Amino acid sequence: MKNKIINTLLIILLVLSTIISAQEQKGNFNIVVLSDVHISNDQSKDKRLHDLIEKINSEEIPNVKFVVVTGDFVSAVYSAGKERIDENSRLVKGISIMNNLKVPYYIALGNHDYKIDNDRDSDTYFPESEIIEMEKLWMDVTGLDKYFVVEESGWNFIFLNSMRGRYLHRAFDDKQMTWFENVLKKEKPAVLFFHHPIETDNLPKIFSKGHKDLITPENEPEFFELVNKHKKNIKGIFFGHVHIWAKDVLYKTIPTYLTNSFGDEKGMPFNLLKIDLDKNQIKVEKFHLDKE
Repeated sequence: MKNKIINTLLIILLVLSTIISAQEQKGNFNIVVLSDVHISNDQSKDKRLHDLIEKINSEEIPNVKFVVVTGDFVSAVYSAGKERIDENSRLVKGISIMNNLKVPYYIALGNHDYKIDNDRDSDTYFPESEIIEMEKLWMDVTGLDKYFVVEESGWNFIFLNSMRGRYLHRAFDDKQMTWFENVLKKEKPAVLFFHHPIETDNLPKIFSKGHKDLITPENEPEFFELVNKHKKNIKGIFFGHVHIWAKDVLYKTIPTYLTNSFGDEKGMPFNLLKIDLDKNQIKVEKFHLDKE
């Protein structure tokens, strides 16, 4: 009788272990969201990245599936007047640091990422030829496309490019919006990442309706129409650019997160995006790498 009870308990433990193992495989996961890293000749910014990577690799920041940068990974690709070779490339330097991560990383391109050097004004008009040239440079170094989607655990993590339409005096180009629509048609839970801020239900005080960098329904109607149409599946939108924290909502449904500058602001701020696969929802926590 005693052996029968022991055997029964062992079977129960085995079943429970199998269930727990299956749940862990399905498991929820975290995403580290950075913005405006601004890798430059300032070595303290390199150290910030190294420190973050160490905490991710050691799992001090737990259960990280991948790392996201919402634009302005570099302040400019080269210093003005420097020979344009790999040894002088801030992009090559920054990516060599990111390659120390034990998890994947993905970068949405920002205006500074299109600056060939410090003499280039990244807030003005860009001809299409220059945009294409810079995107090729990024592809050659990172292997990342100008916009793309990462499919993970039944979710779509969509990386848009709010600089791609600059040659049209816009944020997004038509081809990108067609691609975006086709991704949204898959009706999967989705999170959006890009660089420039959008007009949300309650505009941060720093913005005005006429702010030149603000993406609005007036200057990007197709983007807002698509987001509104698919708002049930869009679980969150992340952007940066203006180096402040701000949380809001779009269409009273979609949470939006403006992430402060990891590279420039005190405390090395970032967002930790928690994906709950069972509930099909997200939770976002604001972190500072340096809490002092």
